[in-house]
Amino acid sequence: MSSRYDELERLQRLRESGALNDEEFQAEKRRILGHGAVGPDERVPEPVEGPEHAPSRLPLYLILGGAALLVAVAAGLWLGNLVGPGGSGEEGNFVLPQENVASDENLIATAPAPDVSTLPAGEQLARAFEAAFGSRGSAALQPEGRQGEEVRYAPGRLFKAPFGPVLISQGEVVDAPHVSAGRIAVHYLRPAGDRFEVAKAFPEAVVIGSFGKLSRWSVDPRFSDWPVIAAEGGGTWQGCTLSSLKLVELRPTGPVELATVLLSYNDVGANEDATVGQDFHGKIINIVRNQSFDVVYSGSRAFSEHYVRSGSGYAVAGGKSQIETC
Repeated sequence: MSSRYDELERLQRLRESGALNDEEFQAEKRRILGHGAVGPDERVPEPVEGPEHAPSRLPLYLILGGAALLVAVAAGLWLGNLVGPGGSGEEGNFVLPQENVASDENLIATAPAPDVSTLPAGEQLARAFEAAFGSRGSAALQPEGRQGEEVRYAPGRLFKAPFGPVLISQGEVVDAPHVSAGRIAVHYLRPAGDRFEVAKAFPEAVVIGSFGKLSRWSVDPRFSDWPVIAAEGGGTWQGCTLSSLKLVELRPTGPVELATVLLSYNDVGANEDATVGQDFHGKIINIVRNQSFDVVYSGSRAFSEHYVRSGSGYAVAGGKSQIETC
């Protein structure tokens, strides 16, 4: 039986190769099958179909492709509904865990604190003055013990001392009489975020001049390791006209006066005989920080005075000035 199957397979291959046509194939097939009877349990194999007779699978592929496309579209719609439309501002169904959501409160708490020292110099001065006097531009105060006297202060200078920011403000007495002196207020400050706070206040750190004013002032580094305010003021009293320079050292504990140096003096108007009057003008030279300096005078006569630092301030060597004032 197996030999008959072998002959049929060989016959099929001959037809597929083109060696036999259909008529020859059928004739040979009948010949092979006619050699013996086929039993009831035997099945004559059907001829194997060649490629040109195979059923087309294209419809099956189209069906499967269409099904896959529908599945992809359905999955995309489901995911889009899950996370919400991007960029539309609408809330989707997907909710972040609460610990991953940054609230406005948390954002503010973690934001870097502003630093007043990074502001422009003019704005720093304005904020320092506002901390010291409660307003910007100018402020009026009434000194203790001077009933009816009002001193108006204006921003002067803000600088960094070794112990922190220092504000210096010049003050003038409003409608001042001749005997009223000008003022310089000093405030020791500390930065507090985008503003300043007052650590120490000295509204009358320097008092000098007349008619409620002083002539001029500066911060001079030549006299001490600490900053020194050098303020000049003067006036006329009983026919004597003079001007002085007051040196005030700004220590961490507060302002301390170092010396008051006579810069000019004229008492000619106080004497009936003008020939006996004095007229001097002085200039400070030879400054040795924390040790000494000289004042050289010219005018009615030429001479100099030597100031030496002793203890908390400077004093004329010998203890007495050569100029006799009114």
